[in-house]
Amino acid sequence: MTRATVASLAAMRRRLDEPPPENVPGQLAVDIPAGEDKPPKVCAHGNPRCGAVPARFYPCGWKCDEHQPAHTHRRRTTP
Repeated sequence: MTRATVASLAAMRRRLDEPPPENVPGQLAVDIPAGEDKPPKVCAHGNPRCGAVPARFYPCGWKCDEHQPAHTHRRRTTP
């Protein structure tokens, strides 16, 4: 190892031994309550909405097993 490398590693070790700053720029502490109660997601298909539970998220929205995109998309028939 060269002297510059040894000096650089020694400086990095000293830096690791320093205590961290109290406020790190660009970071924000947010309190998130543990176990926050949220209503379950429901199927958003139709008008009025289906409302079935459980629902999974697809790019077209929250859908139940009956209304998932694989079952409701329009298929093209080739002549």
